Amino acid sequence: MNLGPSFLKRNQKEMKVLIISHKPPYPIIDGGCHAMDRMLRDFLISFPDSEIKYMSIATEKHPGKEKSAPPELVNQVEFTESKISTKINPFLAFIHLFSRKSYHISRFKSSSFKEAIYSVFRKHTFDIVLFESIFSAGYIDEIKTMTNAKLIYRAHNIEHKIWEDLSEGESNPIKKWYLKDLSKTLKTFEIRFLQKVDLIYSISTVDQQFFQEFTQTECTYIPVSMRAQNKEVPIGNSLCFLGAFNWKPNKEGIMWFANHIFDELQELFPDLRLEIAGSFSEEIKALSNRKNVKLHGFVESSMDFIQNNGIFIAPLLSGSGVKMKVLEAMSLGVPCVLSSKASEGLDLPPIIPICRNKKEFIEKLSLLLNDIELKNKIGKAGKEFIRRDFSSELVSQKILRSIQLERN
Repeated sequence: MNLGPSFLKRNQKEMKVLIISHKPPYPIIDGGCHAMDRMLRDFLISFPDSEIKYMSIATEKHPGKEKSAPPELVNQVEFTESKISTKINPFLAFIHLFSRKSYHISRFKSSSFKEAIYSVFRKHTFDIVLFESIFSAGYIDEIKTMTNAKLIYRAHNIEHKIWEDLSEGESNPIKKWYLKDLSKTLKTFEIRFLQKVDLIYSISTVDQQFFQEFTQTECTYIPVSMRAQNKEVPIGNSLCFLGAFNWKPNKEGIMWFANHIFDELQELFPDLRLEIAGSFSEEIKALSNRKNVKLHGFVESSMDFIQNNGIFIAPLLSGSGVKMKVLEAMSLGVPCVLSSKASEGLDLPPIIPICRNKKEFIEKLSLLLNDIELKNKIGKAGKEFIRRDFSSELVSQKILRSIQLERN
């Protein structure tokens, strides 16, 4: 990536950055928000005196909350939100079937947010514009006409792959066809967008391979940082899962686990409990009537929930990118049992159980539930993995190197 001589001469203390996001980063209510928070903090470690403007879209799904940004950031980062509606409109969804444009992306476009973008560029000059996720990318063409800033795409996942996986798991033929069509139009947009930016940050090595195959744009692996926690965590004989259930892979995965695996585990371990927490739990309210299953709803501290509720499971069947709650559980020293999909993009220690099917989930969870020593070994291996590969120091150095600047 060639940033040009004038950019390289600029002192890093004068770095001016615009971040555009499809949702407010605060309050942190899901893994995406957590990943956005970590990126912001690691960027500030790389460039400690940067001036950052953070523009986000507030929607019904992610409305944000006034003055929810951490106080230590507000003197250096100017947060603004634009409220738009992303509710699904059946008529517009139908029209997009014929336009061959991505309906996903169009829902995040509005004249009010476009005007807010025009306004900020009329008043300010930036060195970097960073797009957080593909849903903030709908304004790329307008932005390219207004700035010579270097454009960075921070890819949380390969979004069209999520919908492709969901279509594979759908039994209704009409829904299956529609999900596949959504995936195709989104893939077209994603690949075209990749050609328009100067640099791609991938949070997953698996996703990075896709970007390198489908674009000539430089792509670098920048993991999400995570702090390993020092205190010891007692691991009880229960299972837990935490996620936002308005994200389809979370809902699909926990319903599959509860309906096909947990019942059989209970035959072997009658007192076993399944503790489930996360926003939008009404999406899985059918589980609330199940024996030994408890829905906690949204919890203020994801770490407190994970460290107090036994083995962390991640039974995802679809999705893309690195799963933040898996990293969070490992940072605590909580043993994790993961599906193949949940482990994608992570070069995990061999001791951490990865399951390809129902049979393996039952076998590996049964082994852990009978072996306290093994649970502790897996927890310690996960914590060491986080310390080695996901420290803020490592990530901030990667960010620094990626834009070819050195600390003074």
